[in-house]
Amino acid sequence: MSPLQLCLTALLILSGVGLQAWSSAPARAGRHYALQLPVTLLYSLAGALFLFATFPDSISEGRALGFSLGGAAGFAAFFMLASFTWLSKTRGRDEMAAELQKVKTENAALRRQLLGERAPGRPARPLVTGTRHEVAVPGVRGHRVGMVTGNLAGVTGMDVWVNTENTRMEMSRINEPTISATIRYHGGRRDAAGNLIDDTIALELADRMGGQTRVVPGQVLVTGAGELAASHQVKRILHVAAVEGEPGSGFRPVLDLERCVRNVLAEVDRLNDAGEELRSVVLPLLGTGGGNSDLRKTAETLVAGVVGYFRSHVASRVRAVYLLAYTDVQAAVCRAVLDLEAGLAEPSPH
Repeated sequence: MSPLQLCLTALLILSGVGLQAWSSAPARAGRHYALQLPVTLLYSLAGALFLFATFPDSISEGRALGFSLGGAAGFAAFFMLASFTWLSKTRGRDEMAAELQKVKTENAALRRQLLGERAPGRPARPLVTGTRHEVAVPGVRGHRVGMVTGNLAGVTGMDVWVNTENTRMEMSRINEPTISATIRYHGGRRDAAGNLIDDTIALELADRMGGQTRVVPGQVLVTGAGELAASHQVKRILHVAAVEGEPGSGFRPVLDLERCVRNVLAEVDRLNDAGEELRSVVLPLLGTGGGNSDLRKTAETLVAGVVGYFRSHVASRVRAVYLLAYTDVQAAVCRAVLDLEAGLAEPSPH
């Protein structure tokens, strides 16, 4: 075997190895098997060259597509034909590999969303634009769970607003950055300068307390919507005792947030049975206002509570429940939880 032939054989083999390593990279998922064709051709040509250069008296003959081939050409043609036959069956494998890679990529992105990843040092960004994202609850026709983004004051067209309240049912002062304060201010009557002159919802809630100083965790009290009925098309405000306070320690979420969700939806259905038409509910991320909770766990608990209620109350006349996501981090976490919740249908953006 001449040095030229030896070098050429080695070059063909090395080219085949290099091409095979390149084609096997994750970035070429979905084409792994198809790219093996040129690799196989290089190997077959290298094998034929080596065999017939080393054993020049070897004989290989065959017919393909009406042509007779002999010698090294016949040997190479045999490998090529076998390669094409094998590669013709690999399309399904490529498609499966591509789909698997796509799923892995989507799952990785969703995991990042679920963790609320953002640039180091950058605080959560309040969302100005209100958007909706929802998924259907399979097996329970007509029921959906989703999220709505932005400030609650910008949400319109929802029948029920849920107020995250403490066990004393004391609404926040109107200048505090809370759900309770937003409902109190926008639900009250104001003068031309924007000053609150009739504390409509807070007064009605105090009346509902009937002289009690506190309620049990998870209890729900119902009030009217005050001025929100005209400005935001809200029909009812449901105040749920989702946080507890201690002197000197601040507030913390109650232990059973899922119970809070069930109680809210049960109360909405009670009102529906009494003749009201309450089909949509806005549910804040209960207990997360003070920063003393696990956002991901809270979102998972709330979604599980909504889904569980719908599945156990298939006749519920509530059609949709939306988690309220005020920041980009909350929105990312809520969307990831919704899309990854086991058994939920494909999401439908709005």
